[in-house]
Amino acid sequence: MARALAHRRPEHRIRRSVLFEAKSVPIPTVLGAVALFGTMAVAVSFSGMSETLRASSAVVGKGISLDLDMTIRTSLPSRYETTVLLENTAPVPLLLEYNASALANYEQRVRWRSDHGRIEREETALRNRFFPPSESAVSTIEAEVAFYAKREGKTLPTPIFTQTATLRVISPTPGRLLRNGEIGGFKIGDYPDPSAPGLRKNSYAALYPEKFFPPRAFYLVDDTSRDLRISRHRWLRDFALDYPWFSLGKRQYIALDYGLVRKAEDLIEEMNRAGLPGEKISIIYGFRPPAYNRDRAAQDDTESFEAPFSFHQYGKALDFILDADGDGRLDDLDGDGRVTVRDTAPIIRCVNALDRRYRSQGMPLYGGAGLHDHHNFRERPVQSPYVHMDVRGFLDEKGEMIRWPATWPDTGQPIAWGKW
Repeated sequence: MARALAHRRPEHRIRRSVLFEAKSVPIPTVLGAVALFGTMAVAVSFSGMSETLRASSAVVGKGISLDLDMTIRTSLPSRYETTVLLENTAPVPLLLEYNASALANYEQRVRWRSDHGRIEREETALRNRFFPPSESAVSTIEAEVAFYAKREGKTLPTPIFTQTATLRVISPTPGRLLRNGEIGGFKIGDYPDPSAPGLRKNSYAALYPEKFFPPRAFYLVDDTSRDLRISRHRWLRDFALDYPWFSLGKRQYIALDYGLVRKAEDLIEEMNRAGLPGEKISIIYGFRPPAYNRDRAAQDDTESFEAPFSFHQYGKALDFILDADGDGRLDDLDGDGRVTVRDTAPIIRCVNALDRRYRSQGMPLYGGAGLHDHHNFRERPVQSPYVHMDVRGFLDEKGEMIRWPATWPDTGQPIAWGKW
């Protein structure tokens, strides 16, 4: 069996059942306690993916069942089986792993290919490297294994069986290509300088300037990438510029911290434990570039877009609601028959529990959180209270988690954040 990488990371698999026929190949194959000779038909099962593809041919002679687990492994984090989101354009180590012990008497050949970027060696053994393209794209990497029979010491020219494992890689455009406020023809705007002399000395940007450098990567969201799942419950489109209300599915570039994707998944699990349907989270806003924030602040004269160092600009923040009934509004979570800002409280409690766990585990995914009684996103047809969550990774000057507002918007009473 081909060995895995030293760090066993996410597995990218294909589930398929394929029936093939090997005619007159006189090889002994032992599976369990049964030895089979002569004509052989083998059912091969690939596990790990939700969909099943079947191809069939006539079964001649005895048949056996063989489990062949075929996996392209990487050392990169991914919460979904066949799609990986790269943080940069560095080469990606690849390893093809499969168990074909019952086909040991066949010659096995591996061939790699990719429609974008570059594979280090097209014809090689199980290890390889992928070099992403210089600009954001979705690359499909395929590793094909072919099994060839031998006769009288010679390998026959036609394989009796081939199978392909596939891995999709979403690679970014490096942030250094952001020029004149644009990347790939899309308007991003200019990021504020955290070292500017006019900043207050006690501002978060002045205290933690490294958290406010421009993003190192931007991802193209278009017809090719928009509907790709990047985790169990999230698609790339979820983090786009207010898809579908504002962008209407148009081509755009976004910044996205994969830590935010993980936190969104962890929050679903936390909410489920609290008896809330976490899978029904609906994202209102993910990425908002500086140009968008400044334009909206000037047009609407509202504070919602005026924060110069908003974490939405860095792909580190989400605004969202819990919308189980699909009406575009936060659900009535306190059961009083009305939708108010108080219905954000059960969600905030889950965010708090999650951030406390991150801190106890030394994970820098904890961040700020806030509740809002309404939004100023005029492109959305429905008004609703909502929750903000981010992965800024630092605390306030008192060493406490950053939460806002200090008082309930509806009554002005203090919010006991420390008790949640």
